[in-house]
Amino acid sequence: MYHYKIEILILSQNDFLYNVVQSMPPLEGFAHQILLQKEADEAIKTADIIICELVDADVLQALQQAKTGAEVVLCASAALVQQLPAKVCQLLTDIWAQPYGEAFVVFKLKRLFEAIKTVKDRNLYRSYLETAINSIPNLIWFKDVRGAHLKVNDGFCRAVGKTKSDVEGRGHYYIWDIKQEEYEQGEYVCLETEEIVLEKRKTCVFDEKVKTKHGMRQFKTYKSPIFDDEHQLIGTVGIAQDVTDLENMGAELEVILRNLPFAVLLTNEAGIIINANENCSQYFSVDRETLLGQEYASWKHKNLFDMGEINAKGYADATLFVNGRARNMEIYEQPIYDVFGTAVGVLCMCRDVTVERSLSKRILHNANTDQLTELYNRRYFYEYMGKLKNMVQRVNLFYIDLDNFKKINDIHGHQTGDVALIMVAEVLRDTFCESFIARIGGDEFLAVVLGPRDESELAELAERFLTNLQRAIGHNEKFAVLSASLGIAASEQLADVDLLIRQSDIALYDAKRDGKNQYKIYRS
Repeated sequence: MYHYKIEILILSQNDFLYNVVQSMPPLEGFAHQILLQKEADEAIKTADIIICELVDADVLQALQQAKTGAEVVLCASAALVQQLPAKVCQLLTDIWAQPYGEAFVVFKLKRLFEAIKTVKDRNLYRSYLETAINSIPNLIWFKDVRGAHLKVNDGFCRAVGKTKSDVEGRGHYYIWDIKQEEYEQGEYVCLETEEIVLEKRKTCVFDEKVKTKHGMRQFKTYKSPIFDDEHQLIGTVGIAQDVTDLENMGAELEVILRNLPFAVLLTNEAGIIINANENCSQYFSVDRETLLGQEYASWKHKNLFDMGEINAKGYADATLFVNGRARNMEIYEQPIYDVFGTAVGVLCMCRDVTVERSLSKRILHNANTDQLTELYNRRYFYEYMGKLKNMVQRVNLFYIDLDNFKKINDIHGHQTGDVALIMVAEVLRDTFCESFIARIGGDEFLAVVLGPRDESELAELAERFLTNLQRAIGHNEKFAVLSASLGIAASEQLADVDLLIRQSDIALYDAKRDGKNQYKIYRS
């Protein structure tokens, strides 16, 4: 709020007017500086209000030096007023006919002070308006009902490339440098939206394309009607936000979504799906329009099965059924944050990794298994045993070596030898059905049995294997010379894998030395 000091100059031979003015309290925001003089001097040039009871020629001449905007009141008789020259009358704000009393003076002065306050308020509000609209980067304009621009802000001038003096009072075609024929053939809607606002007599929001000095621009425009004190329409006010860059970003996002090779979903802060690319339609057999507006959590529950927890990197696996066939899906899910760090939605990407996972499994299987027998290989045996190290559980290791296997290769050939190895692998699976089994050499195998087992249980397993092997050998006379020897070692808490293998190998050596086709249990 302003605080303004009014300098009041009283030209009079007595102090009546001075006393009256002195007794009147200033209006809010004002202070009075009162000066009483009996002749005119330089004070005339600085006074805001001049009340003059001196009417000689010199004083009237001096009044013409009053500053611009000063309020000049002449106190004189009606007869004298009739004789005032025109140039003096043009200087006057008011004439007080003498004689007058205190009430009259108070009444006149109060009106004068209120008039000054009205001017100051108006100037203040104009300053408020000018400062406010010019501080806003958006385009702001005021129009009359005919469409002429009455006031615009700096943002508007920057957009059209014209000054305020060049814009104010002019119409749409001139300001935007558009010919009427071009307007009628183009996509411009500014004038039509003005008519809509005037007709509806309420604030309306529009998306408008406008040709500017910087090319075609897209605006989000808010337009409101303006009424006078009798509620009659006198014009409109508009605020336009240039959203061209945002629209371009939206278009670019749509292009990205459309060309990504996997399904993408976006939700709002309420968990409602607000955007999806066409791959979603192909993945989930639903058109995009049906997908939009669904609750994201409910949609996931209906379409993605066996979905695990989202890990720290935002990924999870799920299963999607397409035409009754299961597909492996990799789900990537991350929250979307605004500039204040508030979650405003979720990004979800779904990628079909069925072939990829199948290939990975095949590669992993080939890396970990023996190609001929499909048992685990030596490399994976050590990886498996490494996981058991220092675990609080008993590990029982069976070291199996075939007897006379070289004779089969020498007599019947390596192809027959391969058939024998496959047969032995099947016997091992049948005997050690829930255990880890590996082929670690040409005719050497290992079986790992976990859990507490006494010697009788270990012996029973070994004897079962030998019995099953002889039964399998009996079906093929080429394998008649074949048998197996076993060495068994155990560790209550595995700490050294190689030590356990050496112990089982020692037991195996004892079995071979004592005649083969038998088992031995290692004892320290």
